[in-house]
Amino acid sequence: MMWIGFYTLLLNILTLTVFRFWGRSHFRRRLWADTSVGGEPLEYTGKGLELFIGFLIAIFTLMVPTIGAIFAAQLLLGPQLFILVLIPIYLFLFIIVGVAIFLARRYHLSRTRLRGVRFAQTGSAWSYGFASFGYLLLTGLTLGWFGPAAQIRLSRRMWSNAYYGGLKFRFEDTPEATREPVYASFALAWVGGFLAYGGWLAFLFSSGVFSRMDAVQPDLEAIGILYLSMIPLIVVVALASAWHFAVITRRITKSLSVGDVKFSSRLSAFDIIELAITNTLLVVFTLGIGAMAAQMRMWKRLANRLVLSGSIDFAAVEQSTVDAPKQGEGLADGLDLVSNF
Repeated sequence: MMWIGFYTLLLNILTLTVFRFWGRSHFRRRLWADTSVGGEPLEYTGKGLELFIGFLIAIFTLMVPTIGAIFAAQLLLGPQLFILVLIPIYLFLFIIVGVAIFLARRYHLSRTRLRGVRFAQTGSAWSYGFASFGYLLLTGLTLGWFGPAAQIRLSRRMWSNAYYGGLKFRFEDTPEATREPVYASFALAWVGGFLAYGGWLAFLFSSGVFSRMDAVQPDLEAIGILYLSMIPLIVVVALASAWHFAVITRRITKSLSVGDVKFSSRLSAFDIIELAITNTLLVVFTLGIGAMAAQMRMWKRLANRLVLSGSIDFAAVEQSTVDAPKQGEGLADGLDLVSNF
């Protein structure tokens, strides 16, 4: 993965980032092939050209018209009318984020095979986009407390429309899933984050950092203190959030089943903390070359903590009849939402 990361970074520089679509496809083919379910490796069939074409379509059908509308409104309208035009555009983009995530997920599943049978995603991308936007508003109005419920509901929407061949996934509130301390872990993360940010701001005000910030003549010492003080802030927030990340992952995983197979997870807070530290060091000390290796390590930990119980009669599983998208995750890529896996 270090080698793939190295030549992808090099060729991205030479091609002005165009090669990233082919580098991402190569990374996924390797990652999928190294991941086995019941002794059978997964297969990724996506192509770099599909990702590139999808990106171009997204750029010319969404990004260019949106940016053009913003510039035209700024030039032709007064400040008040410009704001009236800008607000619905930004609200529309928030909805588009959910649409992009759904379409990317649909592409990923359609290009994933197990024993020659492909996965599929059905459902409405726009319905998912409006739901995610509504949940985002509720999360903001509740100061984040609706966030766990939003994650579970969005996962239900996604997984309840996923298929392995002709077998449909189910997302159910099983006793094992509901026993996960979702809100206890969230409370720790919320309180820990609140105290960390409060302590950070108190330190900055007491040390006079904000008063020394001058846009005309920047105080380099104050800027250095600002950025250095963010390191312990990030560490404390990460430590407070690790347990919740592990809990919500287990909660969602334990709700899943397909056929007679039920899913579970043994992911722990220690897994999250250890990966956060080692992956950060890996990316920093390799000057970014190790980013793909870091993503592989996260995938590997999630996969190795996944537990499947039950069995599937693979001989009876029919090939999926759901139409696969022809283009890749261009919309998510254009909005910088997609990762390498």
